[in-house]
Amino acid sequence: MFTERLLVMLSPVDLKLQAVFEKLKESGVALPDPAEVGLVAGRKAREKYYAFLNQPDEKIPMQAIKNISLPGPYGPILIRLYFPTNEESIPVTLFVHGGGWWTGNVEAYDHICRRLAMETNCAVASVEYRLWPEYRFPVPIEETMLAAEWILNEGKLYGLDSTRIAFCGDSAGATICLYAGSKLKSNKSLKALALVYGVYSVDLDTPSWIQIGDGTYGLTVKQMQWIWDGYLDGQDINPKDPRLSPINADLNGLAPTWIMVGDLDPLLDDNLALNKALELAGVEHVFKVEEGLTHFVWMWQRLYERSRQSIAEASSFLKKYLRE
Repeated sequence: MFTERLLVMLSPVDLKLQAVFEKLKESGVALPDPAEVGLVAGRKAREKYYAFLNQPDEKIPMQAIKNISLPGPYGPILIRLYFPTNEESIPVTLFVHGGGWWTGNVEAYDHICRRLAMETNCAVASVEYRLWPEYRFPVPIEETMLAAEWILNEGKLYGLDSTRIAFCGDSAGATICLYAGSKLKSNKSLKALALVYGVYSVDLDTPSWIQIGDGTYGLTVKQMQWIWDGYLDGQDINPKDPRLSPINADLNGLAPTWIMVGDLDPLLDDNLALNKALELAGVEHVFKVEEGLTHFVWMWQRLYERSRQSIAEASSFLKKYLRE
């Protein structure tokens, strides 16, 4: 099956997405491969990139935004709450950002969270978990779980309806969301998940990594190996540990799940495998493979209509279960 798929001609990059790539280059914020330039230079480049994508004059207005400091074993954890309405008890989506567990924060994903809140008409709680190399695996997972437990146990004190929550994450954030969803699946308050081009195994020998992991479409095998090496820092962890490879978690009884990936994303096979696993587990889900799209596309929602459409589709799915 994999061999046959490798012989299929790749979709061309969507022309309007190609225009986004050109815009990023012209603006001086196209990202270098951190595996080549190193973490310090990689983070500096990301800071410029995130600032460009989160222009202050294009923010979607919110009814209220609150920063919450949650105590944790490694220090305070920032959770930013976005309220699109003044509803007294509002359903909430816990948003977990991507960035390979080495970059990203609530500011980097501010515009995405505002759009998610607007489209779902529900609150969004964006968690700022700690990153490597300062903190290694499994700290981002532990802090996300603490954020989820905080919403379930104390969210009502801040205007959240703790009986109606969802998880949403992109890339590395989707990895954490799937694991968290599997751990909390017995809690009836968890209504849905939206997983955006996530990493669901440590396998870099899948056909999609082999075929399109050379950097032509952004993400590279070299970069992903650099991420795993940095995140784990030599820890002897079973590669099938569901915290790393949540496709190996017990997915039976998982909340309804929305999955999206581009057909030019090297993580395509991870997502195809998850779709099959959810089918076998009998999980209600929607699986979307978007032609002509690469990794990272949600980040470009300010510049690219299909990014906004994708966020709207995920939001519609989440809203269906949060508001039913």
